Amino acid sequence: MSYKLQAAVGVAVAGFVNASLAADDVYRLDDVVVTASRTAQTVDQALAPVTVITREEIERSQASSVTELLQRTPGLQIATNGGPGSKAGVMLRGTRTAQTLVLIDGHRFNSPNGNEAPLEYIDPDQIERIEIVRGPRSSLYGADAVGGVIQIFTRKGTGKPRFQVKAGAGSRGTSELGLNYGGEVDGTRFDISGKFFETAGYDHTDSTLGRDGDDDGYRNKSIAASVSRVFNDAFEAGASVSHFQGKSEYDHNSAWGNTNTKPYSDFELTNISTFANANILEDWSAAFNLGYSYENIKRFEEGGNPKPVVTSYGKSKRYTGSWLNDIGWSDNQLLTAGIDYSKEHMDSSSNYAVDSRYNVGVFAQNHTTFDGSDLQLGLRRDKNEVYGYNTTGNIAWGVDLSSNHRLITSYGTAFRAPTFLDLYYPGAEAPNLKPESSENFEVELKGKVNHTTNWSVSIYQNEIDDLLVWNNDLGSFGRMDNVDKARIRGVEFVYVTEWQGWLINSNLTFVDPEDLKAKRTLDRRAKQLFNVNADKQFGKYSLGSTLRAQGHSYEYNDFAGTVNRLSGFATVDLRAGMQVSKELKAEIKLTNLMDKDYSTALGYRGEPRGMFVTFIWSPEI
Repeated sequence: MSYKLQAAVGVAVAGFVNASLAADDVYRLDDVVVTASRTAQTVDQALAPVTVITREEIERSQASSVTELLQRTPGLQIATNGGPGSKAGVMLRGTRTAQTLVLIDGHRFNSPNGNEAPLEYIDPDQIERIEIVRGPRSSLYGADAVGGVIQIFTRKGTGKPRFQVKAGAGSRGTSELGLNYGGEVDGTRFDISGKFFETAGYDHTDSTLGRDGDDDGYRNKSIAASVSRVFNDAFEAGASVSHFQGKSEYDHNSAWGNTNTKPYSDFELTNISTFANANILEDWSAAFNLGYSYENIKRFEEGGNPKPVVTSYGKSKRYTGSWLNDIGWSDNQLLTAGIDYSKEHMDSSSNYAVDSRYNVGVFAQNHTTFDGSDLQLGLRRDKNEVYGYNTTGNIAWGVDLSSNHRLITSYGTAFRAPTFLDLYYPGAEAPNLKPESSENFEVELKGKVNHTTNWSVSIYQNEIDDLLVWNNDLGSFGRMDNVDKARIRGVEFVYVTEWQGWLINSNLTFVDPEDLKAKRTLDRRAKQLFNVNADKQFGKYSLGSTLRAQGHSYEYNDFAGTVNRLSGFATVDLRAGMQVSKELKAEIKLTNLMDKDYSTALGYRGEPRGMFVTFIWSPEI
C-alpha cells in the first residue's frame, strides 16, 4: 500500500483520536489494527506484537467479563480478589496493573486515583473489538504504557439494522438480560444496547484471611450508544457514550476489618467521546477527538449500624482532547504527528492536598518502507503540571526474511506517572516523587505457514528504574518512594491454526520478573503462562474449550516479614451452542470444569465450577 493511499485509509481508521470510528472499519478490513502505531496498518505491517480479539471471537467465547477475554493474550496474567465484579489486576509482561495503559474508544480508562483500570465493570456484549499491544508505547500515548496498551472499541452499527435479545441464567443465582439494536441507514451508523447482570456470587476469601461465611454478590446495569455519519468522501463525524452502575460486595481482610460487617461498593462510570475526521489534502488526513470520563465509587459497611455507613469514596473526572495528522510526504514515508491534552480532577474522602492536574503531550512518528524492510522512529514530549517533563522514544526495524517470515527488532522507552494516591495520601504525602522509567529491548520472529496458520516468537527485556514502592522507613507509617528497580525478561510463543475444522489459538510464555533491589520475583507474577482455545462449528452446533494454566507465584508482606507461595494451577472451560432456528440460538458454558481450588491473590478464591445457559433471539425486522 502506498502511503498516499495509507494516509487516506488513515482518515477512516485512524488510531487513537478516532478510535470510535476505527472499531467498525477495522473489523471490516482484513487484519487491520490501529493501536500499535496510531494509524491504520495490517497486523503483518505492525512492528510490535499485537493480539486482536474480534466481535466474532467474543461471541464464540461466551465470556461474561473483559478479564475472561484478556486471559487468552500471550504474557498477560489476571489477579482477582474474587468473582464477577471484584477488583481485577492485569499484569502484562510482568508489569503491574498501573503500568499498562487501558483505552476505551481512544480515551484513557485508568483511574486517576490509583491508575488501575476498572475493567471488571465493562460488559463484553458492548465491545466490538479489543487490541492488545505488548511492549512499551509511551512514545505514542505518554504515561503508563510500560507493559503495553489495551484498547477497547465499543460496538458500532453496520449493515441492515438488527435487533437482538439475550437472556441467561446459571450457577450462584446468576442472571442476565441484554438488548441491542444497531445498523446503518443512508450513511448513518448507530448502535444502542443495554444490559442487566446479577449474581449472588460466592464467598471470596479463604482460610488465609478468615472467611466471613457470606456470598459476595454483584449487580451491574449498563447502557451504551453510538452514532456516526459520512457526510462526503472527505469528512465523517460521530459520538459514543457508555454508562455502568451497580453494586459489588466483597470480603474483609480479617487483619484489617471487622468480619462481622458486610462491606460493599456502589460504582458509577461514564465515558463520552466525539470525533471528526477529514481529508485536508490528497496526502494529509486529520482527526480530532474530545472525551469526558467520570468515575464515582463509594464503599459501605452494613451490619454494625442501623444503616449502611460510608467508609470511603472517590470521584474523578477527566477531560481529553487530541489532534492527529497522517501525512504521506513521500511515496514510502508516512508521518504521524499530533497533540494530546488531558485534565484530571479528583474528589476523595482522603482529601488530597492537590486535586487536579493537566498533561500535554506532543509526538511524532515516521514510518519508512524500503524494499523488503520497514523502519519506524518515534519521539514524544510530555509536560505534566505536577511531575514535570518526560521524553520517550522508540525505534523499530522489520526485515522480510522471505515471503512468509519476518524479523523485527525494537527499542523503546516508557514511564509510569505517580498517581494522586501515591503523591498526596494524608499522612504519607510524597509530592516530589519521580515517574518510573523503563527501557525495553525486543526481537520478534514471525511466520505464516498458510492462510490459516501463523506463529511468532518474541524475546524481550524490560528494565524499570525508580520503581514506586511503599517505604516503611519513611514517616510515621511509611510512604511511596522511588527506591526499587526491576528487570523483566521473557519469551512468548504464539501458534494459531485451523485443524480438522477446529480453530486453535495457543500461546506459551516464560517470564522472569525480578525485583533487583529485594532480589526476588515480583509480587503475584507467575513465571509460566499457557493458554489454548479451540472451537469448531458442526453445522448448527458449535463446541469449544479453553485450557488456562500458570505456574506458582509469591506474595510478600514486608511489614510482617512473611513470604506466601501461591500454587500454580490449571482450569478447563467448556462451551457449546445450537442454532435452534433462524432467529433463536441456545448456548451453554461450564467454567472450571474440574472445580479446581486456586488463588491468584493471597486469601482470595478463584471462581468455582459453574454452569450458565443463554438464549439469543435475533428476530427479522
